[in-house]
This record gives sequence, structure tokens and C-alpha cells, in this order.
Amino acid sequence: MIKTVIFDLGGTLIEYAGPYQTWPELETPGFQAAYNALSQNGHETVLPDFEQLRDAGFALLPRMWQAAIRHEENLQVTNLLRQSLQQIGVEDISDAQLAEAAMAYGRAIQAQAELIQFAVQTVAQIKAAGYQVGLVSNTMFPGQMHREDMARFGLLPYFDALVFSADANKWKPNPDPFWQVLADLDVSPDTAVYIGDDPASDIAGGQSAGMHTIYFQSSQRFSKPDGLKPHAEIASLPELLPLLEQWG
Repeated sequence: MIKTVIFDLGGTLIEYAGPYQTWPELETPGFQAAYNALSQNGHETVLPDFEQLRDAGFALLPRMWQAAIRHEENLQVTNLLRQSLQQIGVEDISDAQLAEAAMAYGRAIQAQAELIQFAVQTVAQIKAAGYQVGLVSNTMFPGQMHREDMARFGLLPYFDALVFSADANKWKPNPDPFWQVLADLDVSPDTAVYIGDDPASDIAGGQSAGMHTIYFQSSQRFSKPDGLKPHAEIASLPELLPLLEQWG
């Protein structure tokens, strides 16, 4: 019997892509804001063109993301910016300047965030139906940033436990971030379902932790790997509660 519903965040409840269709291109506003913050700190004469920083970051992000999944190095915005700057020959950035640039990066991504249609109504219905509600999010941003977004959109009060990968250094599709939220909620995997929009991360990860999984195709950003089968699929969030009621 399902007692707990655990959600992904980006692409499932909140869309962070803005006008961009692909990743890592959707990180463009973040890199631009970080570049502007560094320029305003007296680095106009040493920073190369913005495009060099952006392209270095785009090249690094997939590799750093995979390294985080392999438990080799946690991925946080400050790490990404530091290594991107080093790639283009900029070494003389203080920790304080880097932290300010990372904050600007995060705020730019927050500014393009939009609520997925029916997200608040769906989570509220799930909570009112008596389910515990949790969240596991793969993110390089501090969890506090996402809590701010969830509070701004009216989502935060419905959640009993939250796990953000950059804070916990636990990354989907490994089972450990799922196990952490299950432990925080004090529930067993077989009584929980995970819903997300990225099959390779959310469906494979949830199943690796022993959970039921639901695939929500909210965009065309991700393809479903061959042989990976969720327990159910939905095309819109209002389908979720009736599905759970069918499962009984």
C-alpha cells in the first residue's frame, strides 16, 4: 500500500528552463549573471569575453555532473564557476568574489523559474488525502534557494522532508538520496512512490531504491532509455491522485 509520495523538483513541480529547450544551455542566464558580478568587482581588465566563460562551463557541466553521480566530487555552483574560470585562465578570484558570483548565478536561474501547471493543487490534494510528502532533487544549488522557490510558489508547507543533492552530496540515480528521504520520513521503500520527469535519473533511481515510480513527461528534454519501465506514466499532474487511488 502506498503511504508516501516523493517528488522530483525541477521539471516536475517547478520549471527552471526559461526560454531554453536544452541543458546545459538553460544555464546561460546564470553564467551571464556570475560574469556580470565578477566584472563589477574590478575584473573588467582580466576577464575574457563572456562567451569563453559560458562555453567553458557548458563543457565542464556534464563531466562534473557525472563525477558527482560517481561520488568523485560534489557539484556546487561555486565549484563549477571556479573550474570554469580556471579553464579560461582566470585564477585571481577570491572566495568572497566567487561566493557573490555564485549567488548571482542562482538568483538568475530563480528569476526564470515557473510553476508547473497544477503543481500546488496536486501536492495539496496528495497531502489532504493522507499521504506523507517528500522531495529529492538533483541540484548544484543550495537547498535554501529551492526552499525559497517552493515557498514563493506555495509548495513548501505541504512537504514533510526534502533532500537536495548539493547539500547532501547524494545524487540520483544512486539509491542513497532516496534512502535518506525515506529514513527522514520513517517509511519503507515498498510503501513509497517517486514521480519525476527524467527517466534515467528519477525512474532508474527510484527503482534502485526499491520504490514504485511514475514517469511524468513534462517536456521533451529527456528520452526514456530502452528497457527502463516505470510502474506508471502520467501526462499531467492532476492524473496523479486518481492513479494512486486506483492502486489502493
